[in-house]
Amino acid sequence: MDQSIKAYIRQLVQEAVQQSASSLSNLPSSTGRKQYVIANWKMNKNIKETLEFLQQLKEGTGVEVVVCPPAPLLYPAKLYVQGQNKEIQIGAQNVHQEDKGAYTGESAANLLKDIGCSYCIIGHSERRQYAQEDDATVNQKAKQALKRGLTPIICMGETLEQKQQNQTEKVLTTQILGAMDGIDVSQVIFAYEPVWAIGTGESATAEEAQRIHAYIRAVLAHIDKRNAEKVSILYGGSVNENNAQEFAAMDDIDGVLVGGASLQVDSFQKIIAVFAKGA
Repeated sequence: MDQSIKAYIRQLVQEAVQQSASSLSNLPSSTGRKQYVIANWKMNKNIKETLEFLQQLKEGTGVEVVVCPPAPLLYPAKLYVQGQNKEIQIGAQNVHQEDKGAYTGESAANLLKDIGCSYCIIGHSERRQYAQEDDATVNQKAKQALKRGLTPIICMGETLEQKQQNQTEKVLTTQILGAMDGIDVSQVIFAYEPVWAIGTGESATAEEAQRIHAYIRAVLAHIDKRNAEKVSILYGGSVNENNAQEFAAMDDIDGVLVGGASLQVDSFQKIIAVFAKGA
């Protein structure tokens, strides 16, 4: 489809969503949505540190705990939690959009599934920046993950410049429609990660995050009204043990994707406890 036509369609969707978002956000939230606390370790930790962390980490009743270590640590992490019968899931930080081939340094979805991964992060802002991943690539990766039995955690968010120019809703509409082309929304987890809040110590207020999450859910309702209320939408962006409670209190925030605060087991455990309590 011509790019100008796609842009026009997305503009129409954005306008329609803006008109309906307020009424949709007033609907009672689904109490059946799954709660998640997900650790994104990025390029941190070694095998010894990973096993020590997992040994100390406790599961959270009523909340899905997922640890996403660097690729070389995925298999030892899975072996450990499996051997200890811990209800902790392992997820990858990336996946390639092809089954196999000459893609040096990449990991295929079937291999990630084979070593015990249940989830994979797709479209993180750092991948979009450093690897130049666009919405079409995110869509291809999500389809490949689903094909192999992995649950995609699709990230989205605006830059500081886009926020200052009041383009947040436009950016999110474009990212969601691009990522979800041909995909059932009920099979995916979403993570709203404002780029300006990642690794900066800055964070959206809980109220601001709730407003954006309600908008994301309204876009999903435009795609699939029947399943939009069932989709888990997580918040990420300088989440820590001090602000987790505020996010957990919001109707449309169904968990968190945690970066720096997930590297210390004590702080990560406190975040889990917050969402387990509310589950």
